Formats: sequence, structure tokens, C-alpha cells
Amino acid sequence: MSAWFVRQQGSPAAVSVPTAGSVVEGLRDGNWLPTDEVRGPADTTWRSIESHPTFAEVAEEVEPHREMSGSDDHLDMNPLIDVCLVLLIFFILTITYASLERAIDVPPVNPDEKGPSNKVQLKDIRDKVFIVTANMDGEKAVVKIEQKEVAVDQIVNEMKQVISTTGRREMVLDVDKDVPWGVLTAILDAAKGNGVHNIIRNKRK
Repeated sequence: MSAWFVRQQGSPAAVSVPTAGSVVEGLRDGNWLPTDEVRGPADTTWRSIESHPTFAEVAEEVEPHREMSGSDDHLDMNPLIDVCLVLLIFFILTITYASLERAIDVPPVNPDEKGPSNKVQLKDIRDKVFIVTANMDGEKAVVKIEQKEVAVDQIVNEMKQVISTTGRREMVLDVDKDVPWGVLTAILDAAKGNGVHNIIRNKRK
């Protein structure tokens, strides 16, 4: 028997090739893997190609090439992570700026302002408005709607209840200057969401 035989590791089926050179050629062409088994004319047992003394050197040359070709299937996540981080920073900055805009858009109180609006007394419009106050009690912001203390996450529901009960869609807003922007923004968003027609800033003395 002068032929060489090659098979996949542990497979009972083997392929006959005429010479050792044919095994080398098949290994370089990718038809065989270094881990496939080979048996030559003088061999009594099957051995892996990479451990056979006739093909060990060729198998070492082929192995790095095989690993390199397999790297094409690897998905590099680094660019995706970089893009996600940039988008995250963008969204954080956008949300912060939007909150600042809402806070700045609140009609300011001008101590020197004169006109009919400054002469309007609360008692004259009490049947048209509801009152929302926010002040600091130590480190805690206390929000009250019509004298009822309301949690920040319940402002929308409580305001909706007051509007549906009284029919008043104008709001007098009395906010302490130390109240965080987040609380003020929550009040303004609740007013906008409930269709409040007008927001009147109550001037503190």
C-alpha cells in the first residue's frame, strides 16, 4: 500500500491521496485542517496532520493563516460602544437644555413693571384660577395645589383633578427662588399637559 489516507478527526470515512505532496497541497488549499488525521504507507495508526513529522512544519505555517481567516467572523463592538456613548452624552445635554429653557420661559416678575396686571387682586380672579405654591422645607421641596401638599410625581394627576372639579384653567404660580429647577419644570409640564391657559407668577414681597 503506497497511498496516503486523510480523514476528519475520529471519522470512519477516509480519503485516499497518492502522495504526501498531495496532503501538503490539500492542507495549504484549506481542504484539510491541521487537526485532521493522516495515515501513511509506513504508519500503523492515525495521527493528526500537525503532529505527523512529515507535515508538522507545513501545519505550523498554515495554522496562523487559518486563525487570521477566521477573524473575519468576529464582530468588533468598540465602534458601536463609542457611538452609544456619544449619543448618550448628546441626549443628556439636550434634556438638560430643554429643562433650562422651560424654566427660563416662566414669565418673570419685574418689580418696576406697572400696568393693570399688577393691580389685579387675587380675590377678583379667585373664581378663575387655582393656586400652586412651591417652597423649601429644609432640604425638601414642598409643592401645594390649592393648599393640598402634593408629591412631585403626583402633580399632573392632582392638577387634572382640580381643573376637572372647578373648571379653572388659569394658574397662579408662587415659587420660592430656592426651589430646584426640576420641581419647577414638573409644575410647568403638568400645567402644559393639562391645558392651562395662563400662568400668573405671584410676586413675593
